[in-house]
Amino acid sequence: MSCTHRSHWRIFFFLHSTFEVIVPNKHLLAIRGRPAVLGCEFTSGPDLSSLVITWQRQEDSQVVHSFYYQQDQLDRQCPKYHNRTSLYVSELHKGNASLRIASVRPKDAGWYLCIVSNAKGIGRALMEVTYGALYSEPRLSILVNSSALKVQFETEGFPKPEVIWLGEHNQNLSYYLEIHDQIEDGLYFIKSICEVQKAVVNVTFTLKNHLLNQNLQRPVWLVYIKIRLTVIYPSMRCSFISNPINHLWAMGLNNHFHLI
Repeated sequence: MSCTHRSHWRIFFFLHSTFEVIVPNKHLLAIRGRPAVLGCEFTSGPDLSSLVITWQRQEDSQVVHSFYYQQDQLDRQCPKYHNRTSLYVSELHKGNASLRIASVRPKDAGWYLCIVSNAKGIGRALMEVTYGALYSEPRLSILVNSSALKVQFETEGFPKPEVIWLGEHNQNLSYYLEIHDQIEDGLYFIKSICEVQKAVVNVTFTLKNHLLNQNLQRPVWLVYIKIRLTVIYPSMRCSFISNPINHLWAMGLNNHFHLI
């Protein structure tokens, strides 16, 4: 069964000039995995028997949620919204046609139409949903060879971030950045490496997700003494790779030391 919706609203237009449908916010920022509430209000009436509410995508007219005959009507709902949408039924008499979408996904981003009709008239309002995902806690790796030491961080999120590496005097450092688009979950995989050739290393990795105002700063202080490397990096679990002639000491979660 098709999940597109072709409206026949035009026969009701201008039936009552006092009827209005509005969206309080034209733009909504939805965060991955969290619920999103698409606000929509209409001129309410005492009788809900004639109330019809349809939420649909503007791009392709796919039905997101339908309500009429005083109950949800989801036969034509697109499968990707199955068991994820709901109205605030107890507030319909107040003129609240807001839609709740559970567990936001990347494909939920786009333009939505809120279409409402009742005995007073019919109207519609348009709003945009933007998708973002907070970047995960960066995973630290230390890679050691005979000529240099590499500090590496890996993380996932959306959209593409700004990455900065700073030295001990807040000077910008050169670095390697690798970005992969993970199609399945809609996240970018980020790997960034800063290579240093000093016995004492004091660097800070910074990642900024401007869309969600997320700013991650992870300082790392390293001391390389002969064949032993001491790593002071509290509050993060670390993994290390070294050649056989080197030993690595790491401070991880709960300040436990691990020899690798």
